[in-house]
Amino acid sequence: MVSSSLDSVPARSRPTATIQEHFLFVTDPMQSHIDPARRLAVRVAAAMPNARVTFSTAVSGHRHMFPHLTSPDGEVVQGVVSFIPYSDGFDSGFNPDKHGHGVSAYRERAREVGSETLASIVARLARWGHPVTRVVYTALVGWVPAVVRAHGVPAALYWVKPATVFAVYYHYFHGHGALLDSSCASDVADPHAAVRLPGLPPLKADAIPSFASMASPGSRNYLTLDMLRDIFLALDEHRPTAVLVDTFDELEPEALRAVPGFNLVAVGPVVVDEPCRPCVELFQPNDATAYMDWLDTKPARSVVFVSFGSILSLSKRQDEELRRGLEATGRAYLLVARKGNTGGGGSDSGQGKGMVVEWCNQTKVLSHGAVGCSVTHCRWDSTLESITGGVPMVAVPRWADQPTVAALVEASAGVGVRAWVDGDGVVGRGELQRCVEMVMGNTDSASAVRARAECWGQRAKEAAAVGGTSHRNLRAFASGL
Repeated sequence: MVSSSLDSVPARSRPTATIQEHFLFVTDPMQSHIDPARRLAVRVAAAMPNARVTFSTAVSGHRHMFPHLTSPDGEVVQGVVSFIPYSDGFDSGFNPDKHGHGVSAYRERAREVGSETLASIVARLARWGHPVTRVVYTALVGWVPAVVRAHGVPAALYWVKPATVFAVYYHYFHGHGALLDSSCASDVADPHAAVRLPGLPPLKADAIPSFASMASPGSRNYLTLDMLRDIFLALDEHRPTAVLVDTFDELEPEALRAVPGFNLVAVGPVVVDEPCRPCVELFQPNDATAYMDWLDTKPARSVVFVSFGSILSLSKRQDEELRRGLEATGRAYLLVARKGNTGGGGSDSGQGKGMVVEWCNQTKVLSHGAVGCSVTHCRWDSTLESITGGVPMVAVPRWADQPTVAALVEASAGVGVRAWVDGDGVVGRGELQRCVEMVMGNTDSASAVRARAECWGQRAKEAAAVGGTSHRNLRAFASGL
């Protein structure tokens, strides 16, 4: 890795050859957006070896990615991608308690400052003889198309969720909001009733995103719906050249064609590394190896892996039920628990069955042959990692689009089961034990789930491999076909 201050690079050291294409990837500083966008950037560079690829996230995200830089805001060249940060006005990171007015304060300032600083980067690159020819941006920086089109540069959205979720959200904001609100209202909804949206297979009410809670002004998720509305307003206004989706054709064939006027292009799963260009992992503690050594000691497909993400915390009762349920399975398990809630860390069952960690490289864990099941909250990147690894899932969706992802896991792909929760949203120990056995047990139905998981894992790898459907789709996009 080579780093330097962007403005201090001597002109004579910069390449002067004419570059046919220059792709600029822009994302917000959330790790869940940075990781897939960075992987896609590497894939574009591999597909277009004569092109330049630049990656820009907010300064706070850049500093998190490269914490040991002498110049923390400087350019980093890592393999085939250059990293140049823009400022969103919160260079030390956004803290709602410190900055006030919650997420809305961040959005307004990020749009204003981000637009100015990103425009400066685009102009600077042009002055250096490397004009940006194509921009790819993620959903939470919906102000990007207006900035780059002022420079005559086309933009494409990179959607890091399923095509099905894109279609559902699109229809919510285009004439079907009342239907979806009534379908998922907990006091009137029949969870088994079919909801029909244009271009999509029927969806059960319990597979619809939690619009009812997001639509309530008093809800903690109210701003999420407001942010989604902004995303689709920007899409309607700017009409991107394409919407790149982290999925593959065989997994969501109907959803990829379900939105009129938008060219949805499957380019995933990006979690699969190309053998010739492995993607260097970021955000990884240097000493985080003990859990991999532990996995190496376990038999094939014997470990239950459990992670509910790093954003939402578990209630004390859910944490207790989760641990008791894992112990009841009698199987080895690797549990990722937030800091302060790790039960002391290390082996926590007293019988050598469990290992609890505060962080893990989930991609590596889910590709390890010892993992036989993933208990997941169904964030899409985690789900794709399980699918790609051929790992069956116990789906425990919590909010937003996670119920839709759970339906893809259980009903569409058949690679897992959905755990049911009580009135407080808690999965009981008995239910967890039952679900783990449904995918790891000795029954014919469990064997069938495992077989489907292996099959979908192979299909995912084939789609992302050189010559696969997603690889061809990405090459066609990158070459302007």
